[in-house]
Amino acid sequence: MLLAASAPVAGAHSPAVGLAMNPPADAAEPPLASVAELLRRRARELGSRPAFTFTDEAGAETQSSYAQLDARAAAVGHELAAQLAPGDRAALVFPPGLDFIAAFFGCLYAGVVPVPATFPKPRRPSPRLDAIVADSDAAAVLTTAATLETVQLDQQSPAVQAARWIAVDQLATTRPALVHPARHDDLCFLQYTSGSTSDPRGVMISHGNLLANLETIRGGFGLEIAGADDTCPAGVFWLPAYHDMGLIGGILTPLYVGGTSHLLSPAAFLKRPLAWLEKLSATRSAISGAPNFAYQLCADKTTAEQAAALDLSNWQLAFCGAEPIDPAALDNFAKALASSGFRREAFYPCYGLAEATLLVSGGHAAGEAALLNVDRAEIAAGRAVPAANGTPAKSLVNCGCPLGGVDVAIVDPATNEQVPDGVIGEVWVAGPSVAAGYWNRPQENFAAFGARLPDSERPYLRTGDLGFLHNGSLFVTGRLKDVIIIRGRNLYPQDIEQTVRDANAAVDSGAAFAVVEGAEDRLVVVHQVGREHRRGDLTPVLKAVRAAVVDEYELDPHAIVLLRPGGLPLTTSGKVQRNRCREMFEAGELPSLAEWRRPSVAEAGAEQSAGDVQQRPAFLDELDKLTRDELAAEISTWLLGWIRNHVGEDAGDLDANATFPELGVDSLTALELSAAFEDVLGVQLSPIEAFEHPTPAALSKHLAQQMQASSLQSAG
Repeated sequence: MLLAASAPVAGAHSPAVGLAMNPPADAAEPPLASVAELLRRRARELGSRPAFTFTDEAGAETQSSYAQLDARAAAVGHELAAQLAPGDRAALVFPPGLDFIAAFFGCLYAGVVPVPATFPKPRRPSPRLDAIVADSDAAAVLTTAATLETVQLDQQSPAVQAARWIAVDQLATTRPALVHPARHDDLCFLQYTSGSTSDPRGVMISHGNLLANLETIRGGFGLEIAGADDTCPAGVFWLPAYHDMGLIGGILTPLYVGGTSHLLSPAAFLKRPLAWLEKLSATRSAISGAPNFAYQLCADKTTAEQAAALDLSNWQLAFCGAEPIDPAALDNFAKALASSGFRREAFYPCYGLAEATLLVSGGHAAGEAALLNVDRAEIAAGRAVPAANGTPAKSLVNCGCPLGGVDVAIVDPATNEQVPDGVIGEVWVAGPSVAAGYWNRPQENFAAFGARLPDSERPYLRTGDLGFLHNGSLFVTGRLKDVIIIRGRNLYPQDIEQTVRDANAAVDSGAAFAVVEGAEDRLVVVHQVGREHRRGDLTPVLKAVRAAVVDEYELDPHAIVLLRPGGLPLTTSGKVQRNRCREMFEAGELPSLAEWRRPSVAEAGAEQSAGDVQQRPAFLDELDKLTRDELAAEISTWLLGWIRNHVGEDAGDLDANATFPELGVDSLTALELSAAFEDVLGVQLSPIEAFEHPTPAALSKHLAQQMQASSLQSAG
């Protein structure tokens, strides 16, 4: 995983960062033995200082001080101590908010191992939650009372049904805190990687791993621990708490340095990216960050007038991670937000991954040192050679030097020998933040976490990333394996390929891979069709494949290509050559029978501009004159126009009775549509309402009823 952060200005720190120096060694408290002790110490030292705020999508804000968080964690800890044994696992299944944090520390107080898990969709199966609970053998699932009302346990796996479900927001907070004694080597939590749904891997993070990485982040980002009399460091974060960067970067690091973290939900950002920047501006926060795509999304969605109304001059740490960093995305963001006071020279990159807790390397490179332009032909040959003038070049991001006692080695994966600077190899990592391995996977752990260089007994983590060292800095060039990283999510091609094969009987074997389009990675699926289907109409097959991918992964493909039988490039042993398939796709050399490509926003809006669907529809002034069916028809027409403009379907292909996944509405597009309902139609739509009305026709009827009822109520 790549990260990027804006560098503090040398010699001129903002007051909002609260740069209190650590106390002298002779006055310092004893070193922390566990992460649980961290919260207890902060509650004792900082008491009433706000630890976290959370702003929901309606704008309502809740707040918790360090003392209040400690009390809530104690309540959870007492409940777990009464029901579970130390070392048991408990899955954390929470919507965005502050309950997750109390549950996380409540587990640590009781000696229970927290297992952050994805939040399930309302009233439907959750294969990933099922897999995590089964793999971790979780004895309990911690959640909220509201979640228990929407999760249908009879649709979940036997492991999920068998676990004890505990609503932590219903527990009393009057009992004194207890802290189960823990050592550095004890397991702190399981971080499940955002990879294969069918085969999740839980990284075993010890208390020592986490404390070491928190100190690495503090030192690498130039932060200092703030005491009770110091100005409080502040940050803004919207990444989900079950994501390693959301948990460690957005929750635990602010707590470690004694700061205040202002939290938003991921949906709030995706529906309206400006909300993130407005919160940064309003709170004068100095620390924040997000995946690469988020910076590009802000650049695309923020108008010049909106940027000018912001004050981002105090934003000093703008880290970017969970996917490869595209220099163009950061450049576009800096240009779009220049009038807000955001400083271009602030950006500097870092590198990390869950298996090393989070952060591995980082630096303060700026200007020309932040990028290295290398010869494209040499990169393809495995060498990083600075490009001469006029030579086709590729810009690579400088990921800084190893931090916090971490050792980074670049190794030939075939020989396990280190390679010289400038030669591309696999990135190996060793140090105090590297985890012990994956939960219950001893054989895999030996290969991934027990790598050794010749004549050395020190174990290294094989990251699977490719890169090279240049002047002591790390540059990452790609992945050794075929993992696809889009919007900060790791997608396994074999999972997607299975979904595509299951979508329609005509689909045979194929390949899923990512291509770069603009400043983002995009998903492409290429599959053969069966011989008996090669002469038929393949349009329904393309639609079925697209709908299946959107429904399963909440991601609309960039392109779907159906090949003639035998057209898929294979190795001599019959394995799919995904890289070769990508090269043939980009060169237009695939033997295609049929294909679909998502048009660009410009192409999609050529016939109907964004302004046409964003302006106030005339039917809003005639709510009392139209019948419900007439209003539903008007809403449906507006809704299909919005989808055509944003998703790129031809007008003739839109069917109001098709499901939203069939129309290519993925999770990001759905959140943008929800924002349009609120901004244009003045209607707020809950996730459950959207799930219960899965087609434009059904949703339009529901909205018509809701809007007319609201109109009558206002008139009365």
